[in-house]
Amino acid sequence: MGEFSSPAAREQAVARAHQAFESGEWSTATEWFERLYNDQQTAEFNRYLVASLYHDEKYLVAEQFAAEQDAVYLTTAETFQLRLDVALKNQQFIFAREFCELPAAKSWRETGIAQIVSAEEASRRTLGETQRVLAKQFYHLGDVDFDEQRQRLTHARQLPLKEFMQGVQYLLVDPFLHPLMRATLLEELLRLHTTKTVHLHWLDDEDYTLDTSQLQPVGASQAARTMQNYLHEDLGQRDPMLAASVSQTITLQLMMLYPFIDKIIRNPLAWVQVVAQQPVTDQTGAAELNEISEWQNRLNHFMRALFGPINHENHEKP
Repeated sequence: MGEFSSPAAREQAVARAHQAFESGEWSTATEWFERLYNDQQTAEFNRYLVASLYHDEKYLVAEQFAAEQDAVYLTTAETFQLRLDVALKNQQFIFAREFCELPAAKSWRETGIAQIVSAEEASRRTLGETQRVLAKQFYHLGDVDFDEQRQRLTHARQLPLKEFMQGVQYLLVDPFLHPLMRATLLEELLRLHTTKTVHLHWLDDEDYTLDTSQLQPVGASQAARTMQNYLHEDLGQRDPMLAASVSQTITLQLMMLYPFIDKIIRNPLAWVQVVAQQPVTDQTGAAELNEISEWQNRLNHFMRALFGPINHENHEKP
């Protein structure tokens, strides 16, 4: 039964929690709803717990619990507003904008964005020095290891959109940025529904001009769909453990090749079979196989920088 010994005990706890909430006894309401939520992670308990924490001015903890079930705040204008309020109290400006861009938020998007713009302007006045430090650290991601890059990106999401976008555009042409971080930044632009043109320094050491309004999710590429189908329907039926391991490698490779996945992976089946060290079943010439191996060696180099040697390296040059 979890924490509560019987359904009656749980019902009594729910009644106490609601009574405290309706009375504005926020600390008591938080205590009861947190116990109830730990017992059953329902959408209702999450919303009441977050609302109690918000009213009790425990904004950081409210953000942590709300982030566990963001989707449940897209059901009504009231729940949407609560999630936005919590995010803005924590200066989570980039998340807030991405939340407003979700299809389910369409009805409240315009008013939501207006509130974010206002909160961003206020933060520039009150948090100017803090934001300058965050921006400086963000703009120099390429100077640190990948774990630190991820941590700095998390902090940078507290920057207003203008400063965040300045950093992203600067970083996308940084040749020292890890390809996974470059892909992560592009995914941020996708979720923000930006329509800007950006410059991109890519894996092939070439520079590209990219229309961000044309970005699609990684999984939308033809290569990604073909590979996942093969891993699930074919290799997954024959050797589930190998398929799971290969799937992790493929996921990272697709991220690093983003947004030019289909340009590089023209034979998805052969590509995934080479990763899995399986016989290549398609009619594939030696030149094409060599090209696949060369790209995989290049990607494996970046993966080794993160994790050390990986399980399915192949065709490595001595």
